[in-house]
Amino acid sequence: MLAIQIHWSLILIVAWYIVLKRLELNGTLDKWDADRVLGIILMIRTKRGQTALEIISKPRKFWRVFGEIGLWTCRFTSMIVLIVFVLGFISMVLNPSEVESATPSELIIIPGISPTIPLLWGLIGLIVALVIHEYGHGILARAHGMRVQSFGLLMVGLIPIGAFAEPEGRELIRAPRKERQRVFAAGPAVNMYGALICFIALAMVANTMSPTITGVHAEGIIENQPADESGLQPWEIITHINGTEISNHDDFTTTLKLYQAGNNITLTVLSMPNENREREERNISLTLADQYQYYIDQGADPLILEAYGIEENDAFVGVSGLSSNGKGIQRLAGPLAKDTSKNPLNIAVGFAIQPLQLISAPLNFKGEIMHPNEIDLLTSDSFIGTSETFVILHLLFWITWMNILLGFANLIPLMPFDGGHMMKDRLHDYFSFFAKFSNKSHPMKVQNTVNKISGLSSLILFGMLIIFIIMPLIV
Repeated sequence: MLAIQIHWSLILIVAWYIVLKRLELNGTLDKWDADRVLGIILMIRTKRGQTALEIISKPRKFWRVFGEIGLWTCRFTSMIVLIVFVLGFISMVLNPSEVESATPSELIIIPGISPTIPLLWGLIGLIVALVIHEYGHGILARAHGMRVQSFGLLMVGLIPIGAFAEPEGRELIRAPRKERQRVFAAGPAVNMYGALICFIALAMVANTMSPTITGVHAEGIIENQPADESGLQPWEIITHINGTEISNHDDFTTTLKLYQAGNNITLTVLSMPNENREREERNISLTLADQYQYYIDQGADPLILEAYGIEENDAFVGVSGLSSNGKGIQRLAGPLAKDTSKNPLNIAVGFAIQPLQLISAPLNFKGEIMHPNEIDLLTSDSFIGTSETFVILHLLFWITWMNILLGFANLIPLMPFDGGHMMKDRLHDYFSFFAKFSNKSHPMKVQNTVNKISGLSSLILFGMLIIFIIMPLIV
């Protein structure tokens, strides 16, 4: 059963509604050229930014080429977003028991309210993403000769939750569909390209950092396995195996292959920092288990184990999440990490999955860009110092994060998102093409068919989205 709790944020929203309603009744909002929409959202318009818009959009030919590239980028991305969305929905419906429960605040992607988005960094990232998103729309509108009446922000209290560029409505409606699609695609495209640029900068800064101590650590210890029985603790650093130095994950794997199940080994371990931030070194002895037998006992398929190269008598320490001490930085830099393979295929795959890895980081680490224990293991090789480097990392990470989220979310083919408008015009292109081969076809009939299909598909996707939101609250 869904429990409804009074939260401080609810009290603030009610107070905000009362203030907005009063400003609306006494005419203050009209003086500000602002409106109250959906009860609690303040829509603020401004004519500022028009001069800069005119200057930036001057090279019309360049921006039209940019718009075409951005359109195809967004079409491809929109298809991927739709596939991931539908597959995620199907998985959730078929396996409701695997859905993790969540509180309402965890599902609200607003800085300071969501526990996974810090107020300061989240606001900076959101404002940057919103500004370049709406300027993207405005630039492409001007590049195609459409006027932009105003820019604006959507506010709930002091927190921006959206932005808009308000083109001349009649000009946008009358524009050729291809040009209109470029305008709608421009915002998400700028977000994605901006995220790419910021990610490259993020990786460059991340690569200036290195572990203070070489070695590996395990995030988890498996019960009743050698590591557990020997007293090894999560996040303790393994520096040697039988006297052989372990610098990273590859060293650990290579060295462990020299032994078999049943062999006795000695691990040199550094404890977690004490109150004086010092680590204590100790040696622990353990008898290696059989990795193959462990997975068989867990119900693994022998064919899958064979495919992974796991054989009988392979040595098994009994840990999970084993990582090099620089894993936090490797996760941020992804395919551009200094210790990553430079194979073109690996880099391409890395770039494809990196957005998901970045998006999931604050969700996994409760609003942090990496685990606090990973932060403790790092130092900066830069002249500006470790603390200052982490400030830059946070800035670049959250700008990248918000641009990825805003760009991808707007490409859901759901009205009134940009992806929904693009889908509607694209459907019109297809139906108009096939209508040429029918004597009974009429432009109005095509338009009505497109309106019905886009409306129905948007309604279905909206229903799926609501279920996505509600399901974690009721499990």
